[in-house]
Amino acid sequence: MSKDLKYSLYVLLSALAGAAGLLTTEIAVRSMGIRVIHVAISANLVAGTLLLGWAAFRGGRRWFGWGRADWIRLLLGAAATYAAGFLLLYEAIGFIGTSKASLLGRLETIFIVLLAVIFLREPWTRRHWLGGLMALAGTALVNFDPGAWTLDLGWGELLAVVSALTFAVGIILLKSVLDRQDGLLVTGYGMMLGALILSIFFTNGSVGSDTSSAGGVVLAVLFGRGILLAISWIAYNVAMQYIGASRCSVLFLSISFMAILLQVSVDAVAPGLGLQLPTHLGLAVLGGVVICAGIYFIPREPATDQQRPTGD
Repeated sequence: MSKDLKYSLYVLLSALAGAAGLLTTEIAVRSMGIRVIHVAISANLVAGTLLLGWAAFRGGRRWFGWGRADWIRLLLGAAATYAAGFLLLYEAIGFIGTSKASLLGRLETIFIVLLAVIFLREPWTRRHWLGGLMALAGTALVNFDPGAWTLDLGWGELLAVVSALTFAVGIILLKSVLDRQDGLLVTGYGMMLGALILSIFFTNGSVGSDTSSAGGVVLAVLFGRGILLAISWIAYNVAMQYIGASRCSVLFLSISFMAILLQVSVDAVAPGLGLQLPTHLGLAVLGGVVICAGIYFIPREPATDQQRPTGD
């Protein structure tokens, strides 16, 4: 197996783990009644611990001695990405299901480019216009109801779009930190900070109010969600070192379709889980294809390629 193929498969593994993690979140929230805040905190804690452990195992990293500006940007970026972004995404999954939330989450890349143009003064070209308009058209298809000729825009859809925007804001905040510091450490620290922020501001000090007496199945689901999140990040980070961020970002778009495949398959085997499939699955898939095509047309500048997509 060539090195190119090997690390391309790593990205696909990252996308598969990300899709499985989103589906696990839906099962935890919709079928097991676990609060979204507890899914977010536990996933961040487990994944952050594993990422920092992986960084320690590989060695050769500067864990401390960062400048004050880097720590401030890390804190703000973690609050946006690993606290607010994850919380909004998981809430959206509870309303509209894994597939639709994953498809709408691809708008994150469009938002990153738009914010980079506004705040980082990157150029806006005709390809940006083409990609942006295609992404908007794809979003309309994902939410289109052909029976009533209306757009299905409810609370869940709004949460999914806002989560994508929040992730994009976080990545822009983290960009300069990722330019200077190790990506595994930035991500690991960010996830731990995200868990801390969520614990302080959203749980009133009772992180485990509905999980303290939980059975082994619930705890296994929460732990598994964190492991899947960590696998997704580690596989992506390793692959990016060898095949580049731009190629990784394109391959990672497969997460949308892996999420649909997994959700449909699990729903067929266990319909009692009550998974929320898109009402018009064919149109949703077509909309996802159009969104991904729009992202492909946008030039992937280095400034927007420093971190993998986070909508998982």
